Parts: sequence; C-alpha cells; structure tokens
Amino acid sequence: MGLLRRRVKRRGVGHEAEGGRAVLVIVLALLLLAGGGWVAAYAGASGNLPRGTTIAGVAVGGQDRYQAARTLAAGVQSELDAPLTLQVGTTTTQVTPAEAGLSVDAVASVAQALGPRSWDPEQLWGYYSGGSDLEPVVSVDAAAMDALLTKVEGLAGEPARDGGVDVTSGRIELKAPREGATLDRAQASAAVVAAFSAGRHELSLPLLYTVPEIDQADVDQAVATLANPALAAPVTLVFATGQVTLGPQDYADVLQIVPRDGALALQVDPTLVTSLVDPAAYAVAPVDASLSLATGAPTVVPAVDGQTYDAAAVATALQQAVVATGDARTVTVPSAVAPATVQAADIEALGVRELVSTFGVPVPATAGATLTDAVGRLDGAVVRPGETFSLAGRIGDARGEGDRLATAVWNAGSLAGLVDVSRTAPTSWSAGLPEGRDAAYAVGGPDLQLRDDGTAAVLLSARVADGAVTVDVWSTKEFDVALTVGARYAGVARATVADANPTCVAQAGEDGFSVDLVRTVSRVGDPTPVRSDTVTTTYAPVAAVVCQPAAQ
Repeated sequence: MGLLRRRVKRRGVGHEAEGGRAVLVIVLALLLLAGGGWVAAYAGASGNLPRGTTIAGVAVGGQDRYQAARTLAAGVQSELDAPLTLQVGTTTTQVTPAEAGLSVDAVASVAQALGPRSWDPEQLWGYYSGGSDLEPVVSVDAAAMDALLTKVEGLAGEPARDGGVDVTSGRIELKAPREGATLDRAQASAAVVAAFSAGRHELSLPLLYTVPEIDQADVDQAVATLANPALAAPVTLVFATGQVTLGPQDYADVLQIVPRDGALALQVDPTLVTSLVDPAAYAVAPVDASLSLATGAPTVVPAVDGQTYDAAAVATALQQAVVATGDARTVTVPSAVAPATVQAADIEALGVRELVSTFGVPVPATAGATLTDAVGRLDGAVVRPGETFSLAGRIGDARGEGDRLATAVWNAGSLAGLVDVSRTAPTSWSAGLPEGRDAAYAVGGPDLQLRDDGTAAVLLSARVADGAVTVDVWSTKEFDVALTVGARYAGVARATVADANPTCVAQAGEDGFSVDLVRTVSRVGDPTPVRSDTVTTTYAPVAAVVCQPAAQ
C-alpha cells in the first residue's frame, strides 16, 4: 500500500462536464428544499470525511474523525514495518521507518481532510460525490533521524584528508592528501521523509564531494621550506651566560608541522623543549643596588637587572633557527627582565652619607681565620630606622676573639647614637679592652643588640688590620655622644696560685674592681640630652699563676 498513491476517486456522476455538474447541484438543491432533504443532507455530512476519501491509500471516507484516525493508524502499520533501502554512494543498507524517527500522525492526517461545516450546496455535494487520496502527516523524531544519518554517514566513503609532513623521527615522512565524500545531512533527511511520505521504499541519499584543505602543493611547499631546512644542519641557541648547539637528531622529536590558515606551518612544542635545554640553567640573577665604600665614602652602586628564560622563549628561538640557513641558524634566545629587589632610590633613601663613628680594639697576633671570617660576615650590615641589630644573628660563631669584636661593635654603635638593647660585660677584665665599655660574646651565650632610633639607616663596616679589629659606622650624623668612665673602685686583690704541673703556663692575673660609665646622648646642635644613664661594671679578679718545678 503506497503512502502517496494519488488516486482521485469519483462516485455517482463519473466524469460529467462542469456545466452538467452545476445543473445537478441546482437540481439537488431544489429537491432538498422541496422535500426538506437539505437539512437531512447537512446532518448526514456533518463531522464526517467526504465519501471516497483515502489517506495514504487507506479508505477513511464517510467516517467521523475518531473512527478515521483508528482506521488510518491500522492501515499504515504495514508501511511502518516495511524497511527503507538507502543507497549511499555504492553501498546500500536497510532501516525501518522507526529507526529513522518516522511515524504517521493519524489525528493530524484526518484533521486536514475535514473541511469546515457548511450549508453550501456545493460542499454538501462534494461530501456525497466523493473525496481525494491525500498525503499523510508525517512526524519526524529529530534525534532518531540524526542518529540514523550518523550511522550511515560512514557508508559515504572516507572524508577528505589533508596532506601532512612529519619530521619527528629525524626523517621526512609524508601523508598524501585525499579527496573524499560526505553525506549532505540536511538534504538526506529531507529525502528520507519525502520517500516515506510517497510510499517509496528505495532512495539514494545525496553526497557532498570534498577536497582537502591541505593539498599536494601545500605538502611540497612545506617539504621545501620547512622539513628540509629543519633537518639540514645543527642550530645554536645563545643565552646571556652561554650557548648550546643542537643537531637535528636532538631536536627533531619536538618539531611539529601542522595545518594553519590553509597551509602547513612549523611549530615547536614548549612542553617538550625542556628535555633539550633547561632554561633556568642560563638565567642571570639580578643584583640589588648597594652601598660601596671603595672610594672612602658611601657611594650608591646601581642595581643590575637579571635575565630569565622560559620554555616558550626557547621554543621561539628554536623554531626560528631550524628553518634558517647559514649563520642565521644561530639565534639569541629572547629573555625576560628579572628586576632587582632593591633599586638605587631605595639605597639613597637610607640616608647613609658619612662616617659617624669608628672604634678599634687590639687583637693578638694569634687571632685566626675564625675572627677574620666573622668580621667578613659583619661587614656591610645595614640597620634601618627602628630596627634592632643582633650580632649573633649576623655573624654566628666568632670563637677565640668574640669579645674583642663585640667590644668594637658596641663602642662604634654607641658613639653613633645607637640604643643599647642588650650588652653583657665580661666577668673579668682583659688587658687591651676599654674598662666599663667592653662586651662579651659567645655562641649560645649573651648576644649584643643595638637599635637605630634615628631617622637614617646605619651601615657597619669592619676589618682586621694592623693588629686591631675596627668597626666603622656610616650614616647621617644626628647625635653627639659622650662616654665617660670613672676611676676604678672597690678593688679586689688577685690571688696567687702555685702550679707544679709540667704543662703550667704562668699568668700575671688581674685585680678585681668596679667602674662607672656615664653615657650622655644629645641631638646635633641641641645640648639637651635625649638619653643619659650610668652603667656600673664589676670585674672579678683573675688569679696569678706561678709555675713551680715538680717535686723530686
């Protein structure tokens, strides 16, 4: 049973001419009027399909809409079960209408066959004289249709394939371009629906024939301008701190020749380039601005920015080098600036302008590398306004002569106006150290701490020379400082100890005593003291040792 068999059925008058039809209409009207049959004719036609009506070849004439819908649904079931044979290119396949998402909407199909209710004699005559063979209303499940087209699309053949060039193996490998065919999905969907509606079980789906975007000419061009140069010779990448030369066998596997804007282009994969070169190994660290005393006065040394490299920069340089020729295969890798943390303006703002104080303490000739190293760690220390300087935090270990270095730091700092936060005097006095102004220092023992309460920063410089350790304080002079030590008092005589040990070392010893240190600090140009105090230091006696011969 065809769904679109256009059979026009006529009953009663067969093939009468139009004039005869008009006469019959008039006669019928007169008869109906005369005999009251018009009302009966209207009642008989009301709500029913015209007699002789078929939908998709199924006779539904004279039935009301509900009965007609049931009749139509039953009548087209065989068509819904019958497969459709689809030809795609040179291949055929069969699918059911349900697989294509096709169904007949019986209710809508019947509704289109029903005309408006009317007393018009011509319309009443149409009802009784016969209807037409109509097309059904077909419903399409878009998702099912799309799934079907996807399923059969592979039968169209292979799609067009772009040509390609690959060098990752270190050799040039080509992929030939290919023309292809693909399903015209919009046209194919319409063709399936039209065939089903017309009752045709076989149809050809339209194809689109396509050409590759990257054709043989593009492949040939890429071989000549990209692949051949890339594998022709080594390249050299130049960094600020050195350079690295790579051969094609080194870098081939990071090269990619890819489609771009309708042609083939070479690119370097940054995620792989670090296997060839470590960008961080060639970085240059920035150098902060600093203060130099090389000229005998504080001088600002400008900052020097550093340079950093990343994988993207290396990839860019490598990509440029591999397609070049001759000397152009040596490429400087672009770098990023690594700015210094401390700039010259920061150093200028410290206010370190002049030598404010200096103090030296004699050291014995036996003072060794430990003291020298500690002095080196102290040299260049900067104390900003409000900060507290810690000797332990700056120099760490200073075994042997730590007291002498601490004494030099404390006196130089005190004379510059730094605030004494923490100072411990030695338990006994040692010759060469200033009475009442010495300081003890040992790792794990008392620390020496000084605070800058001025408006300018303080720079400490230190050196060991000419038998002394000397500490200088550089800043902007803000304070006048007076340190006055009184006479000894409360003396305690030293004891004398006789030692007959063969390893005995004679020692003169020291008497014990106390002294008072008066400290007065005032601002430059203003004699009014801002700080004044008295510090008493008491030294314990050190016994004299007299070596005696061992008993016989």
